[in-house]
Amino acid sequence: MKWQALALSVLASTGLASPINPEARDTAAQKVYTLRLSSKEPSLDGQYLGVNGTLVGVFKAASVVRFYTVPNAKTGNVELHTYPVGVVDHALALVGSESHGLLDFSDVVNPASTTFPTGTKCDYTSFRLSAGEQVAADNTLVYAGASNGRWVVFPTGNGAEWSVKWKASSALTIQNYQLVDVVYEPILRAPVSEST
Repeated sequence: MKWQALALSVLASTGLASPINPEARDTAAQKVYTLRLSSKEPSLDGQYLGVNGTLVGVFKAASVVRFYTVPNAKTGNVELHTYPVGVVDHALALVGSESHGLLDFSDVVNPASTTFPTGTKCDYTSFRLSAGEQVAADNTLVYAGASNGRWVVFPTGNGAEWSVKWKASSALTIQNYQLVDVVYEPILRAPVSEST
């Protein structure tokens, strides 16, 4: 019995003492991004996006949204999961009634396992980061879940704060809104978690 324990400890210690290839660590490290608006409206242009409740937008007291991407094999696009990673998974998603053609850009808790009411769409799997694409300006967040539409912001409260939404081309709205692009910027590389 002693010999088996000794053999197991030697094997385990060599595995723990093996050097980690620094290049593999760097490729495994996840890029982290933030989001800001690009707009012809000077008061909106360059404003960083934050979360107020579940809504993503320009809010005075909100901390800046940070996210990392997770490839989605089913859609061929990426999911935007918030950073830092906590106990509960959060992802950025477009949520709302698809029949109205106006979806809120939202922070959704556990989107893969959350059940939404009938008629409510929650799409967190259909985003693309457009760097180098011909169809969009560099570093634009593209929503690939709809064939037409665009990013807009609606004023909330006293008008100094704005909520970001996806507006389908067919959506009719009577409220005042501004056309925008949502732009992503890399901010750091998240450290790779290592098991001890």
